[in-house]
Amino acid sequence: MKKTDEMDRNIQLRAEERGYKTVLLALGVWTLFNCWQTLGKGAPYHPLPGLILCFSVCVQSFSQLALKQRMTAGDEEYREPNKLFWTIVISLLVAVAILGVGTYFMIRA
Repeated sequence: MKKTDEMDRNIQLRAEERGYKTVLLALGVWTLFNCWQTLGKGAPYHPLPGLILCFSVCVQSFSQLALKQRMTAGDEEYREPNKLFWTIVISLLVAVAILGVGTYFMIRA
């Protein structure tokens, strides 16, 4: 296996960044188009593109928090609370609250 130098890694990182942004843009457009079709023309709603979009943004955000926390783990200067843990806990609580309210309104209707 060939060892990559800094320039090759930088090129690879930029290519992955552009690919990721392109996929997020495509999923966002697909989600908006699906919502427009559902609201404007009465087509059935397909939540898959929106779910993939939310999942990919969450994975990217959680990965960034985890990497930042790992890089500052042994440093005396950075004594912050565990942001990754609390972000996951709050995200789960918000998801449970949204599902609970949505279920309540669906059962009530």
